[in-house]
Amino acid sequence: LGVVYTRQVSILPTRAGWMLGFTLALLLVSSINYQLNLGYLLTFLLSGCAVVGMHVCHGNLRGVTLHLQPPAPVHASQAVALLVRFSSERKRARYGLGLGVVPNGREPLHLAWSDVPAQGSSVLQLAWPAPRRGLLSLPALTVQTLFPLGTFRVWSVWRPAAQVLVYPAPEANAPPLPPGE
Repeated sequence: LGVVYTRQVSILPTRAGWMLGFTLALLLVSSINYQLNLGYLLTFLLSGCAVVGMHVCHGNLRGVTLHLQPPAPVHASQAVALLVRFSSERKRARYGLGLGVVPNGREPLHLAWSDVPAQGSSVLQLAWPAPRRGLLSLPALTVQTLFPLGTFRVWSVWRPAAQVLVYPAPEANAPPLPPGE
């Protein structure tokens, strides 16, 4: 039904990434102040590791293909099950991919996590509580990764062009039907 190829990805440091940056700046200032050559070595070695981690994190998400299965109709009190298949054509596996429903343009509350094997695919199932009955458009989905160091968060937002039908909820403890003629 819906297919997206993640080309547009965003990247920002996590709290651990900001703390690593602050620590590296502190190490650099200390190395300059006390003229420590081994301090320079440690600072630039850790900075290089952070830059390589950022590059690997970005490459882990870029190019993943997402396929959405058509959602089945549900009743108003039930959650809509969304089946999304990740697939990758790369010769290396992709680790730590998370998928979540974005409620009203905010951060996703819960993420489902999966690894995608090399030149393979994996399936994730999400549950989305439908806000009302009727023919509803699906909410935006976000796919993200923190692999390998957890210092950067790379994500992409997907707005699938799919709809789901939500029936009215059946009445609990309904009276019996009248006898037929």
